[in-house]
Amino acid sequence: MKRLLLLAPALFLLACGGGADDPADAGPGSPDSANPAVATAQDASAQLADAEPAASAAEEPAPTGTGAAAEVTAPSDPSDGDWDRLIYWDAMIDWEQRLGVDPGPVPPELRSLLNELFASDLATADPYIVDLNLSGSPYATAVVLYLRERFNDPLAFSIRAFLELFPATTPEEEEPAYLRFKQRLFGTIHPTFAQFLDPAQPRTIAGREVVWGGVGVDGIPPLESPVFLTPDEAAGWINPSDQIVGVEINGDARAYPVRIIAWHELVNDTVGGVPVSLVYCTLCGSPILYDGRVDGAVYRFGTSGLLYRSNKLMYDRVTNTLWDQFVGEPVWGELVGSGIRVAPLPSVNTTWEQWLAAHPDTTVLDINTGFERDYGPGVAYRDYNASPRLMFPVPTGDSRLPAKEVVVVVRVEEELTAYPVRLLRERSLIHDEIGGQPIVVVATADGGGGRGYESAGLAFEVADLAAGLLTSADGRTWQLTETALVADDGQTLARLNGHNAFWFAIVNHSPNGRLYEDGGAAD
Repeated sequence: MKRLLLLAPALFLLACGGGADDPADAGPGSPDSANPAVATAQDASAQLADAEPAASAAEEPAPTGTGAAAEVTAPSDPSDGDWDRLIYWDAMIDWEQRLGVDPGPVPPELRSLLNELFASDLATADPYIVDLNLSGSPYATAVVLYLRERFNDPLAFSIRAFLELFPATTPEEEEPAYLRFKQRLFGTIHPTFAQFLDPAQPRTIAGREVVWGGVGVDGIPPLESPVFLTPDEAAGWINPSDQIVGVEINGDARAYPVRIIAWHELVNDTVGGVPVSLVYCTLCGSPILYDGRVDGAVYRFGTSGLLYRSNKLMYDRVTNTLWDQFVGEPVWGELVGSGIRVAPLPSVNTTWEQWLAAHPDTTVLDINTGFERDYGPGVAYRDYNASPRLMFPVPTGDSRLPAKEVVVVVRVEEELTAYPVRLLRERSLIHDEIGGQPIVVVATADGGGGRGYESAGLAFEVADLAAGLLTSADGRTWQLTETALVADDGQTLARLNGHNAFWFAIVNHSPNGRLYEDGGAAD
């Protein structure tokens, strides 16, 4: 039963690494379902779901609600308490064997200490309470039982039902005592987490909003220097309708099948002589290509196992600084404040059929990656992609679009506009301005993505999307390429950086993000 209580919360933390929304969602569609530790967690959570609350709490600190809490003398401020004492174990997971470690029974004095934390009415107690649950600690079930009473919601199964516990927070709002507690707690999940979350290092994000994704460092393994095949060599397994992320640099065209990269989320590669990282946050639906070159140095990235606002936190292999995947900036570690940022490069989501037609000399990522995965179309994250729900709460919502509606992101300097794929598909192209610069966004022929270009104020009409042709109002024909719009008289209009994403990622990670609606773009 002790191991059950330790591992049960990991059910929710399997991809990017996150997991399924509820026990019924877990299974082959979750990328870590083959992981023995995760399989154990799924079994344990199924037992927990069927158990009566009293039985679940039998080997945990008894939860206290308003009535019981009134009998406990709580500190005037949670920051005055010595909550580090709640951590009585050295490790919660043996990452070599990928199994949970039994911490033993909760000492009686720590049950009382936990009740003191529950008894506080101040919001500064909530970060501790959330971390004790989402870390998968021995107190996880007691936290949920306490929250059921506190919020008068006896049917809540997960802490994520209580959105009040997940506000947007700034680093300046956090107490040093909490950051020390978090570093120590997360260090018992994985030792490197303690290095990532060093309170002495500069940061631009709140520690409270960093959560464990359910895997260890590089537990979702990046692909390093991957092998590529010719179309003929890949013909035995790739399908015309397979979704790919297409990239071309210096004439080197490459296709990264989503069915492969969804299992790895990060590809460190060299394309056209340029060191790049294709970082795919499956939770955000955002495959973003970054140029690894900054000021004469080359940055390669790994998967930290941590998340921020339901987005992948990657880390660089030189300094172990955490970076926000969506913005390409360091957010916690020695590189924060250095001005270093990796630049995004254009990519496109389309089908293998369409990409091959436009790029007959392309190569494609080899399905034989060296890892054992089910690379069948749509297998990875099947349940998540089929659901409108998020796996992890985010602090900001925007009802103009469903949270997981797919948008094409176009970036001009620091400005960003999101174009709903469904709207772009209906119109085939959209004229707009970003940061005062006239642009045109053109749908892919399959309707699953788009490309943005400078327009120089020209008006375009679709000639033939399948052939990649536009016509301008002055009668010229233009070819869509991965680097530019090219007119029949040789004039070029540059391609703009862009990629696909879910709408909630823009809302929660892009303060300068705008949404293009029927009447134009709006903040």
